[in-house]
Amino acid sequence: MANNPNDPAMLMTKQQYTHPPGILVSDHYIQPYGYSCYREQGTKDWLIIYTLSGQGWINNGGKGYLSCTPGTLTMVSPGTIQDYFTEEGGVWEKLWAHFIPRLSWADWMPASNTNGPLIQLDLLNEHLRQAIESALWRVLSYRLHGDDALRDELTLNALEEVILLVASQKQSQKMLDARVQEVLNIISQEYTAQLLIEDLGKRVCLSPSRLSHLFKEQVGDTIMGTLMKHRLKQAEKLLKYTLRPITEIALTVGFHSPDYFSRQFSTHFGVTPSNYRKASRDGVF
Repeated sequence: MANNPNDPAMLMTKQQYTHPPGILVSDHYIQPYGYSCYREQGTKDWLIIYTLSGQGWINNGGKGYLSCTPGTLTMVSPGTIQDYFTEEGGVWEKLWAHFIPRLSWADWMPASNTNGPLIQLDLLNEHLRQAIESALWRVLSYRLHGDDALRDELTLNALEEVILLVASQKQSQKMLDARVQEVLNIISQEYTAQLLIEDLGKRVCLSPSRLSHLFKEQVGDTIMGTLMKHRLKQAEKLLKYTLRPITEIALTVGFHSPDYFSRQFSTHFGVTPSNYRKASRDGVF
């Protein structure tokens, strides 16, 4: 196995830092034994592989090889060695894509759940499996046959569905305390209100300190941090899909100071609200 200088993934990811989010290259492969790929330094984008039939093997960053079997979804983060091949004597059928995620996906992108850098899910839930498989077929269909004007957006939306489904799978695996789940529901429904930890504690019958500790332990973020991120996500949608003034958007999602909103948005997304809106219109986000 050797690096191929004409490999489309290598060619198309050299400009990762200037290329907008999107699908760089994707395809449906049916490859017999003898098929292999080796990129010692990986690529500067993400790689997602979904196995339809047969079997393949993929290097888990020097921590051994993971098996890719039907219903297995594998994700490789940027800079991770890409070393995979078809099982001896078999045929490996897979859907795959190299992509750069949207900034708004940051909280959804999964972390490694193996003893190496790879992310791998065995999709045992048939409904989830069919949903992810259907979305990946649409990624490929839009990429190859979509209308030029909307192809990139449709393709990325289909992949976003996959990322959300993976995120929901990981979230569902966390056995959240019912009181923590109730606080998450309150944040989702009442994020524009002034939510105080003391009041939330009373609503779920926990002391503020106990609620704060339990929430951070199970969610991985503080209550106020989670509230802040939810408000910013709602603001992002309004910036992208409406023409409402930025000050109005800030007030709408629960910020009492437009300046504070702008600072928090810039910290979270890396750009100011006005520049984010401009970039969205230009098709960057």
